[in-house]
Amino acid sequence: MKRFFLILIFLSLVACQSEDEHAKTLVTELGAGSASHRIRAFKALVAMGSEAIDALIVGLSDENPRVREMSTWALSEIKEPAGRVVPALITVLNDPDENIRVVGSVTLQRLGEPAVPYLIDALSVDASEIRLNAAYALGEIGAPLDTILPALIRTLTDREWNVRRLAVRALVTIGTPAVDSLIQALYSEDPDLRRMAERALNDIGTPKARQAIADAKRKFSSDQ
Repeated sequence: MKRFFLILIFLSLVACQSEDEHAKTLVTELGAGSASHRIRAFKALVAMGSEAIDALIVGLSDENPRVREMSTWALSEIKEPAGRVVPALITVLNDPDENIRVVGSVTLQRLGEPAVPYLIDALSVDASEIRLNAAYALGEIGAPLDTILPALIRTLTDREWNVRRLAVRALVTIGTPAVDSLIQALYSEDPDLRRMAERALNDIGTPKARQAIADAKRKFSSDQ
């Protein structure tokens, strides 16, 4: 009986190894010259599900941009487990190819709320490309607001101008639901935060947003 179980374990390990090798081969085929070969490999990887994730993560750093792009799409189709898929997709936001960075952002937006906690963590990484693309994606996802809004408000004081700009853009995309949080930021002791909050409110442009800007300006003028 013991020998039987040892044989089963051995066969299982062999099967796992062959699955891994098969996934690696399919990832390589994502860069094939033939579109039909690429599509076939893509569909096979998605069908493998979580078994293909490790190979696809390696594919995200392949020297062939086509492999990186197709690996990104495949991971977004697999989706689960989010704890493995989403952090991998976030690394794509720093890809040297702008088109692939856009693909990474789009795939994260498609994943929606499961991606939000990881995108919020990404707002504090060193790479500015990741921070700005994470801010953009959060604005497009737009929920849950009680988690996204505080994170985007904090990002209005990011050390990089482009990241601050994308945080403003994300808040404007959210629109009216962001107004109350931005009004609170108008009264911050941080002048940079006030300035960016004013910009976002001005772009949102509702009567409440414009009135809040006027009220804040009167308050700070009277305090001087």
